[in-house]
Parts: sequence; C-alpha cells; structure tokens
Amino acid sequence: MRGIIFTVLMLAAGFVSAADGEEAGAKVHEYFDLFNKKDVETIAHRIYSSPVHVGGGDGHRVYANPTEAIDSLNSFYTVLADQDWRESVISDLQVCQLSPTLALVDTQFSRITSSGDPIPPETRTTLYVLQMIDGDWRIVSFYGHDPANRPACGGD
Repeated sequence: MRGIIFTVLMLAAGFVSAADGEEAGAKVHEYFDLFNKKDVETIAHRIYSSPVHVGGGDGHRVYANPTEAIDSLNSFYTVLADQDWRESVISDLQVCQLSPTLALVDTQFSRITSSGDPIPPETRTTLYVLQMIDGDWRIVSFYGHDPANRPACGGD
C-alpha cells in the first residue's frame, strides 16, 4: 500500500509544474519548531488536519482526530527520550506545489541528542502531503521513506 501511495504522489508531481511553494515549506518548518517544543496541542489543532494518515516503516496508522494525534505524539516523545533526543533539525526541503491547494514537501532531517550527535540513521526522510484548508496549509499525511528515493518535482 505504501508503495502505491508513494508512486501516485511521484506521478502527480511529474505532471504538474513546480511552483514556489514557500508557504507549504514554511508550514513544515513551523511543524518542526512546534515538535521540538513538544507543543502537541498546536500540532494537533493547527498543523494537522484530521484524519491524518501516517505511513512508513512496517505499517500505517491514522490519527482520526486531534486527541489521537496528541496521544501518539506524547507516546513518541517517550521513545525519543530513551534515545536522548533533544531536537529534530531539517537539512533539506524539496517542495512540489501540485496545485493551489495541494503540495508535497519532502524533508531530510536528523534527530539530535543532548550531546549534539545525530541519532542513527543520521539522515531521515519524510514526505509530507499538505492541503490548503480555509486559507492555511495543513499536513494531511506523511510517509517516511528511503533517502535515496526522493520524489521528483515536475521532471527534475
């Protein structure tokens, strides 16, 4: 299923010209800032648009509503604490604005420990799907994937 969704998104990116996409990219930066502050309420209510589909690794899940997103994020912070996580830092964004209301933001980032070292793997890659809802970009799904297989935007 993950492969099908990723392939569809990659094909869509190939048929629509790349646009500036600065606002969609800015929303992902805002998300990372809030994530680093552990502001789960704002993430669940202002960054995500429920339901949110999350995929990658060995499975998929859905945050059906903000409460489920908050619970999942809080559980994930426990996992990160066990790894001595301090923050997640973006190293690269590739933005494909597919239409005025749909954008893909492929993000390379690292999770950093309290001593400043990256938590392996050093480079992580997640594709965020954003939709313009009521004049604001919202994350509607995201998928972890192999850093070597980033989607192209408009034939790049």
